[in-house]
Amino acid sequence: MIQVLLVEDDAELRQALAEALEARGHHVVPATDGEQALRMMRTMHPDIVVLDLMMPVMDGWQFRLAQRQDPEIAATPVVAISASSSPAAAAVGADLYLQKPFTSAALVQAIESVLRPPARRLEPAKIAQTERMAALGTLAAGLAHEINNPLTYVLLHLSSAVRLIPTLGGDPEKVEQVQEMLAEALEGAERIRGITSGIRSFSRIDDQSVGRVDLRVPLDAAIKLVSNELRHRARIERLEGAMPAVSGNQNKLGQVFLNLLTNATHAIAEGDAEHNCVTVTTGSDDGGAFVEIADTGAGIPPYLLGRIFEPFFTTKPIGQGTGLGLSISHGIVESLGGRITVTSEVDRGTTFRVWLPRSA
Repeated sequence: MIQVLLVEDDAELRQALAEALEARGHHVVPATDGEQALRMMRTMHPDIVVLDLMMPVMDGWQFRLAQRQDPEIAATPVVAISASSSPAAAAVGADLYLQKPFTSAALVQAIESVLRPPARRLEPAKIAQTERMAALGTLAAGLAHEINNPLTYVLLHLSSAVRLIPTLGGDPEKVEQVQEMLAEALEGAERIRGITSGIRSFSRIDDQSVGRVDLRVPLDAAIKLVSNELRHRARIERLEGAMPAVSGNQNKLGQVFLNLLTNATHAIAEGDAEHNCVTVTTGSDDGGAFVEIADTGAGIPPYLLGRIFEPFFTTKPIGQGTGLGLSISHGIVESLGGRITVTSEVDRGTTFRVWLPRSA
């Protein structure tokens, strides 16, 4: 059911329009002027506004100006109606403009067309983005494979060098320093191997299989991939509880956790890692297993919280996010019979919770 805020000062016309919309199954809430409509929008959050332009107290142009300045209601679509055919009437900046007189069918069609087309318009872009991601996944898998061959030589020689150093004699202090440097180099090479292993796992986009999955495996892989960037922003804490195996796809769940951990990382500014934290909690409840990823970052404003799983919606600056990560993650979790939820508080942080049913 679509909730329509109908803003019209003419009582008879308002009643006629309301009856026409309710006959199509829409829920209509009437308002007589722009000021009343703004107050109602902030409490009821309608799906769409049908706005008359010529009204007392506050007209349609003033209403639109005030609406755009309020981030809580700025994104609500508006269908403007007016008897005027002037350019000023059409320039109110509504999502769609209807000139009076019009039929009830025309109004219903206008409302439904405003609410439905965005998904259709985004389809070509979504397809193109998916193709780019598939190509990037193939490239990443190839690069990981090419890196692993020389990396194997590096690991073997470093391991041999660590063992041989004590047998060479010489200054004990210098020997100890060289051993420490080689040990650090060996640790770095092992981290590279973990990263390339994770990249190869997450790049298997054609894997549609579903089976028993220990959530710790894809979660550990995702943590390794973000750990280098995360350490400049926050420390990571893990609270681990007993978890049953779930029914899922390990590679896809790895993608989900990687998306959530990347978002948590980007929500925290660099430079204060000691005072910020990303907490990963695992456990079981309701006949399944859950993973919670909580950050102490910027948080998400309440008026945006309901949109974060929409395709191409992002709170990141232009060029820093596609708006697909959370949408894809939501789709993966829902397809596996699970659920993903979010709670957030501005300047306090955000918590995502992924729950999946126990494997039969």
